[in-house]
Amino acid sequence: MEITAFGPFAGRETIDFDTLNEAGVFLLNGETGSGKTSVLDAICFALYGSGPTTAAKGGRKAQHSDHADPHTGPRVEVEFTAGGRRWHVSRTPAWREPSKRAASGWSDRHATVLLREHAQGEWVERGYRPDDVGQLIHHAVGLDREQFTQVVMLPQGQFARFLQAGSKEREELLEKLFGTDVYAEIQEELKARADDARTELRTAEAEVHRTDELLERFRERLVRARTQLPEAARCHVPGAGTASSGDGVPDDGPLPERHADATATAQSHPSAAEDPGETPRHAGEVSAPENPRAEALQRWSRLTSEGRDLVEEVGHARDRAAAAHTEAQRRVTRLEAMRDVVSRHQILTERRKELARDADRVETTERRLREHAAAQDLQEVLEAARRTAERVVDHEATVSRLRRALAADTDTGRAGREVLESRGDLLDALQEDTAVPDGLHEAAVAARETARSLVDREQALEEDRAEAQRERERIRDLEARTQRAGAELVAAREELAACEQVREELTASTRDEALVRERARTCQQAVTASREYERARILETERARDYERDETARRAAANRVEELETRRYAHAAATLAGELTAGEPCPVCGSTAHPQPATSGSGSEVTAAVLDGARAEREAAQSTVDRSHAVWREAQRAAAEALARGADPDLEAVVERARLAQRAEAELEERLERLSRNVAEIAGARERVVAVEGESHRLGTEAAGARSRAELLEQRCVRERRDVTEQLRGFATATAFLDGAENLVRTVTELEREQRALDAARLEDRAAQEALRRALDASPFQSPQDVADALLESSRAAEWTAWLESRHREQAAVDAELATHDMQRVGRLTPEERGECTQEAVTRAVADSAEREALRDRLTRELGGLQALVADITSCADQVPGHEEAYRRARDRSVRMSGLADVATATSPENSLRMTLTSFVLAAKLEQVAAVASEHLARMSSGRFTLVHTDETRGGGKSGLGLEIDDSWTGARRGTETLSGGESFFTSLALALALADVVRAEAGGRDIDTLFVDEGFGSLDEETLEQVLETLDGLRRDGRVIGVVSHVSEMKQRIDTQLRVVKTPQGSHLEVTAGRWTPA
Repeated sequence: MEITAFGPFAGRETIDFDTLNEAGVFLLNGETGSGKTSVLDAICFALYGSGPTTAAKGGRKAQHSDHADPHTGPRVEVEFTAGGRRWHVSRTPAWREPSKRAASGWSDRHATVLLREHAQGEWVERGYRPDDVGQLIHHAVGLDREQFTQVVMLPQGQFARFLQAGSKEREELLEKLFGTDVYAEIQEELKARADDARTELRTAEAEVHRTDELLERFRERLVRARTQLPEAARCHVPGAGTASSGDGVPDDGPLPERHADATATAQSHPSAAEDPGETPRHAGEVSAPENPRAEALQRWSRLTSEGRDLVEEVGHARDRAAAAHTEAQRRVTRLEAMRDVVSRHQILTERRKELARDADRVETTERRLREHAAAQDLQEVLEAARRTAERVVDHEATVSRLRRALAADTDTGRAGREVLESRGDLLDALQEDTAVPDGLHEAAVAARETARSLVDREQALEEDRAEAQRERERIRDLEARTQRAGAELVAAREELAACEQVREELTASTRDEALVRERARTCQQAVTASREYERARILETERARDYERDETARRAAANRVEELETRRYAHAAATLAGELTAGEPCPVCGSTAHPQPATSGSGSEVTAAVLDGARAEREAAQSTVDRSHAVWREAQRAAAEALARGADPDLEAVVERARLAQRAEAELEERLERLSRNVAEIAGARERVVAVEGESHRLGTEAAGARSRAELLEQRCVRERRDVTEQLRGFATATAFLDGAENLVRTVTELEREQRALDAARLEDRAAQEALRRALDASPFQSPQDVADALLESSRAAEWTAWLESRHREQAAVDAELATHDMQRVGRLTPEERGECTQEAVTRAVADSAEREALRDRLTRELGGLQALVADITSCADQVPGHEEAYRRARDRSVRMSGLADVATATSPENSLRMTLTSFVLAAKLEQVAAVASEHLARMSSGRFTLVHTDETRGGGKSGLGLEIDDSWTGARRGTETLSGGESFFTSLALALALADVVRAEAGGRDIDTLFVDEGFGSLDEETLEQVLETLDGLRRDGRVIGVVSHVSEMKQRIDTQLRVVKTPQGSHLEVTAGRWTPA
């Protein structure tokens, strides 16, 4: 066992029990308060999550050592062998660790546990959930915590609790040790079944009385239904119209009460009820209830027959009413059809007269629409003539405007004459003749080309002047740059020196690069493992719920199979019982007496197919549970693997550490990047020093060349400006000369184009006017104005056309409908015949049909009600025999189950010991414990004392769980409370050893090889101590290991193998002293 920061132990303490086990008996000693009991608490805590001292104090004992470092978590690890299997359990309690991030200054740590088993040479994880580990340890050890602290580890202050306990406390303790919950469940089940049987009896009795009341109510409802039939149908039903008892339904009065005395007897004295399996001995006891039952069945039969006859007669009446209603409905249909035809004929006749009055309007509209169509045919020719005339006028206006623009008194005319210079007379000729003079356009184009060449020369002149100016500016720039190059050379040399200094500093700060990167990688792996652990825990919780759900389904399927098998066996037994014959031997037991034959009960027979299906469902549920368990175990394994990879349940702390490590790594990366940039900066600084030196020399050379080029350009500009000015023809600039020439070319070109378009438009206009004249000659119109007057708006023409088409269609429809056979027939009717086809006649026919329909519907409802009533009567009559049989079975079952429940719960007078079923079982266990304890007690007391079990009642309490001391010196029995302190100790020790032996047998024969006894030896005298030690030596020789906790000096001298607890201000420590055991 290893103990860390637990109880008084501040550090890590290790105990090798193999050394202690070899001695057989070892002593656990130390000063008061050093922590001897804490060693036992640690063992129990590792196995069960709490120690005996912790449980005794309500679980409030602090398990984290106050002597330990606050950051050191408490932990107990125990390696043990149970049932031939080797286990290792590691458990930590919930504790609080100091935290800088938490608001309270503390971070809660949850309890953890890990159970492993040594199998095939390696440790295999078996569980880490507290519930799962608890079940596995309970299964391996065979004891729960209560049993463990009673038979293996006897805690301080509780050693003699079982000996001095009363019957009730002793019963509670024995229930925990021996697990007798099933007997308590049997008691509750018997009580529940007795309550169910009494409830079933009351229900059956109420059902019998309810059928009697139903018979009277059904008779009254049948009589009331007969009297409420309609008068029109009553003549067809025999006996209808009277409410007396002479209607054929017998009125025999209420049925007599049945079985009242037997019911009262069964409820008030269940033990005196007759056994269901016995045969009645007196004929009167059988015939008394049979006569009322036969009479009731006869009355139900007569009532059913009367009801069925009445249903048949009402059905016939309903069919006749339905036929009469159908005929009346046909007459209504014929009258309505004739009424509609006569009304329609009158409407059509009036409409024909109205259409005839509109004939003149129709003729006028048709004539106007014909004129509109003819005008539409001429509209395209009129439009073409209008468009050609408009084009002639437009072109004439444009030509006139262009001629006026070139007159001598306009800006365009004066500029044009300057452009043409010596050819200006061409523009004057244009004002005198309608045709454009020859040579005008060519002269304008030639002048434009001259202007363009002057503009190009002027632009080249400006470019030379600008180039000379740029050279002068470049000279000034080169001189300034030469000065700046000198300053830059000084700065570059200073920068180079600074960069070399920075390189030395960065190189020194990046020497721990590998350590920083490794720390960041480790922290990131811990974050990943912790997140995987968190996800695995969530998944494991979900898989655990799935496993519990599937396990519940499996148990339900198993219970279903067990129930079906029980019913099948019961039915088989009932089948055999039914074949028994009085005086003949039973084929199973061979007895000729059959006092209590089995009955089949109320359930149906269970077939082999049903049973096989239930078994298949059970197997399927088992397979599902196995799969769920495997998935659950896989989720547990994933969580354990995450812990093994360094996962920490406190994900926030791990993330914070990773963040700090990442920030340190980022700072390192930044310094490395700065170092890399620094190396490049040093190289760049050196290159800039060389470059600046070369640049300074180059700038001087470029400045000399620029001065020479600037002087040449300035001289050429003076000569070119003088030559261009001489050719501008009076314009200020070559650009103004070009603008005047281009404007003249555009105007002359447009004038020539418009003159040609005007000539073509005049030709088209003459052709269009000739086409219009010919079209008017061929039409009914005299002039274009007549055509315009005949045209209508498109919306009005469409409206008139639609109106005409509608009138024509309506006229045709009216004529066609009046020509039909029905209309022709109506036209031949006389006024008197038409008067018979009125709405009043239809209304009278509809009223007659409604009356017949109401009669039919009422008879249908009455028939439905009677059919339902007869169905209810028949159903109740069929259930009467079953109710009688159910009442008899319920009475017998109530008597039997009440008797069993009263005996099991100690409320029956026949239970003279007043012992419940649980107490009776525990009494047998206690008697066995007392017999085994007496063997040990006889050795410790030199044959004087033995323990005796007694079932006598004391102080009005429960009986059956008493213990007494048989004193052979006095020959008397006395209570255990009369023992002295020393006698109580070794008697309690003997009783504890006996409990260990009996519980071991109850736990499946598992060996309990170790026993811890905490204190109590100081109350023994020297001789008794020798006898107790002799008993312990006997246990040692039998292979057991006894751990004794004591301050008695004699014990320290006799037991050399010791586990010493050394108390210091810094916490306690453990020391193992190996020696020998000196027997008594």
